[in-house]
Amino acid sequence: MALAVCLALSVAGRLTSIPPPGAPFSPMTYNSTVYDAFAAKSCLNPIRLETNPFAKSNGTAPHPPLGPDAVCGVKYAGGGRRDYRLVSYESIEAAEADGSFVTHGTQCGACSTLHDLGMFMKYPDLTFAVQQCSWNNFAIIDQVTECIREAVGLSLPCAEMFSWDSFNSLFKCMDICVLDMLEGTPNNLPPDNRLNDCLQCDEDHSGAVFRYYAGRSRPSSGLNCSVIRPQVFRIIHDYY
Repeated sequence: MALAVCLALSVAGRLTSIPPPGAPFSPMTYNSTVYDAFAAKSCLNPIRLETNPFAKSNGTAPHPPLGPDAVCGVKYAGGGRRDYRLVSYESIEAAEADGSFVTHGTQCGACSTLHDLGMFMKYPDLTFAVQQCSWNNFAIIDQVTECIREAVGLSLPCAEMFSWDSFNSLFKCMDICVLDMLEGTPNNLPPDNRLNDCLQCDEDHSGAVFRYYAGRSRPSSGLNCSVIRPQVFRIIHDYY
């Protein structure tokens, strides 16, 4: 669907282009003009975790403090659209009332920067790159992090989050994932597009914690994904 058509479907008067309930929506693919513009912006308050969030989680994420409708907003500083701050809000309406553009569903986290949005747009298959970095460096966190940054250009906080996620998944799911990798099992399986055993194991042991602390994911950002997910946040990124 062309960007112009998508924008026509957004709710009139909204700061963020979000299709109204019931309107058709398909995750978009963005070109280099868009993702390069987002990647070049400067976040004034990036979120970096000091410790591995999986170490004491037992696979369970904390309760979202802002509730189930929380969103992450981008609030540009000054008159231009270069510098910005990330702000978490309890709803789309609260974000827009404060003059922020909604950038993804759920509260802000380590991957919420617009640089990371640009990289998510540029590289549609982060799963493969992260798996390769993890296996090639056998989950040595600093090396995996650097590999991810070189492979798909993520910010340091976001690459660390992916590294911790891959380490946790290797620890919990190694036997399953080795088998799926050797057999070349696709990410989703017929007839209902369920996750393969490796990805399901990752979802069970790491998914909730990753989404809570990373903030941005492909589904929460309304982006196409190499792994089919049942819920995708409805949003069009036109605020670059």
